[in-house]
Amino acid sequence: MVPGYTIVKLHIFHSGYCVSHGRVVDPVQGQKHCRFYATWALIDHPEQGLILFDTGYALRFRTATASWPYRLYALMTPLFLEAHETALERLKTLGYTPDQIKTIIISHFHGDHIAGLKDFPQAKVFCSASAWAQAGAVKGWAAVSKGILPDLIPADLEQRLYCIVDSDLGQLKKADSAYDLFGDGSIQLYALPGHGRGQLGALLQTPEGPVFLAADAAWQLEPWRAGILPKSIVRLFFDDWGAYKRTFGELRDFAEAHRDCRIVFTHSPELVER
Repeated sequence: MVPGYTIVKLHIFHSGYCVSHGRVVDPVQGQKHCRFYATWALIDHPEQGLILFDTGYALRFRTATASWPYRLYALMTPLFLEAHETALERLKTLGYTPDQIKTIIISHFHGDHIAGLKDFPQAKVFCSASAWAQAGAVKGWAAVSKGILPDLIPADLEQRLYCIVDSDLGQLKKADSAYDLFGDGSIQLYALPGHGRGQLGALLQTPEGPVFLAADAAWQLEPWRAGILPKSIVRLFFDDWGAYKRTFGELRDFAEAHRDCRIVFTHSPELVER
């Protein structure tokens, strides 16, 4: 933990998974199919209350992908999800009600990160300005090609949305440049461009030390540590392959310079194993 910063409690859950071939994730050692668990984080702030970082899958993903062209999304990322695994149901099991979620931070608007968004209608929602500029505008095939499912976006989202100008987000090369969400150092937001438009990550100060929620800046921890990029075919649906590679490398440099910081990727299997 960093002296003088507000400390938050962090809990990581998963809401279902999709599958892909291991060679896509790790062209060197990947084998057969691997699971992309849709993890999300519950952050307990002593003053701001309960906060979510992303929301994972929800059952409405199936209805949002029931017709063309959105059905292609489901065919490309087959979903495996039980009703009790959604963020809403997991939180209910812990004794929380949806209106207790005061804030949601959206890393980017891909379906596996926002499918549960409609379950928390009282929450303020933070995202990058460029992420919303795209997600709020694209439809049809253009949306599918960017990983966007319009039916997952709440109709009143703009009334609760707080867009952060991308240039105000922290830059990995400048660790002291972060966007301090609450002004107390507890949650600092960084730009992680490349995978999804306007993707951002969050550096948290927890009792166990700093944790960087790095979304999809990489898919799995071990290939990233080894410097192994995913198979280049992913550039077909990534927002910017060049930016992705830069973020991938800059985050490795960041981790080397901050060895006490735990790096967490949304789909890395060790999160579920833990």
